[in-house]
Amino acid sequence: MSNFKEEFLNNYLKFGLGSMPKSDIDALVMHLIDKYGSNTVTAQAIYSNQQVSQNLKTPVTKIKKLRYDAALKFGGKVEDEAQARLLIALNNATLDTEGNKICLIIEDSLAKNWLQGQLKTNQLIFDHSFNTEIIKVSSEGLFKVLRSFFDTSTINEFESKYNESSTEADKEKLKETFKELAKNFANGIASKAGESVFTIFKMKLTGTP
Repeated sequence: MSNFKEEFLNNYLKFGLGSMPKSDIDALVMHLIDKYGSNTVTAQAIYSNQQVSQNLKTPVTKIKKLRYDAALKFGGKVEDEAQARLLIALNNATLDTEGNKICLIIEDSLAKNWLQGQLKTNQLIFDHSFNTEIIKVSSEGLFKVLRSFFDTSTINEFESKYNESSTEADKEKLKETFKELAKNFANGIASKAGESVFTIFKMKLTGTP
């Protein structure tokens, strides 16, 4: 807990005693509980909003807002946060074989808003009509966005293997192959994306700061 206390005090006293608004204090505590845990729970970064809601006995809507505020105010560069969280979503991505779309489950508001913004900037169409936490995007669209931020050679390899696997007639086997490809890509690219992105990725995936 020494790191928790030290980081809390460094942020709380940054502009003078009593100057931090309560909403920012709550967001800071959420950030630190995600990162380090507390006396009653382990580090919460790896858990969903619903699970953290149960663990902390706090409404899920409040957890979602606190995590969003925490990422904006205490998580470092917003782009690094968003990229790391996108890689977490890719680590758990699935393939919609019927619509030939890649499905990303992103309950994190910061990463979801950032990705949607990038897709719009590149004039790409995405769908989340059935669930606002699931974004469906074409493989071409996703690869285009990824190339704007990550190592091109690794993305080319991912795309090549994806295109090669797409000829598989067995849809269940195709889904399993894609999951493995996406997971390997996310883990491989994270280590090349810079220290900040990799640190956030590791924390969200393993709970280790």
